[in-house]
Amino acid sequence: MAFRTLVIICALTLACVGQVFAQAPPVAVPDQLALLKSSDPKLAANKQLVFDMYRTIVNAGRGDLAERFFTPEYIQHNPNVASGRDSLVAYIKQTRPARAIQPTIGFPVIAIMAEGDFVTVATVSYLDDPESPGKKYANTHFDMYRIQNGKIAEHWDHVPKSKSALSFDPNVGSKSQ
Repeated sequence: MAFRTLVIICALTLACVGQVFAQAPPVAVPDQLALLKSSDPKLAANKQLVFDMYRTIVNAGRGDLAERFFTPEYIQHNPNVASGRDSLVAYIKQTRPARAIQPTIGFPVIAIMAEGDFVTVATVSYLDDPESPGKKYANTHFDMYRIQNGKIAEHWDHVPKSKSALSFDPNVGSKSQ
């Protein structure tokens, strides 16, 4: 009986090990606009604000329109960008050209969630695969924003400190395969 139990445990362990290393790539929603809906008007407005900011500032590089979206005292928790709306505008001008504003976010979006004064956006990002040079793998990027009086007052993400961030345009390479 002990041998049979040991065989079953080994088989289950091997099956689980295969699951640990398997990756299911994140998948974008087909309709970004559907993510903006909410039965709570405040949450819907907060999601719309962040959605419009992504299209205008992050994607289109229109730092000149930052006043519409950010408080002057905007707090930045990404270690590569200084706090303050003016610092954000300088960073946007340094890292990406101005482009036309598109009707949707230029990245594959997984979710836009709002709770209270916070909005979290999850997008698919594609990173260079260190195990397969020349190939990319899909990952998930998260951004969280705090809204204050109808403007973005604070931002968090998981981006590590890096000199390459000083010239990083997220619209090129990281959001496509």
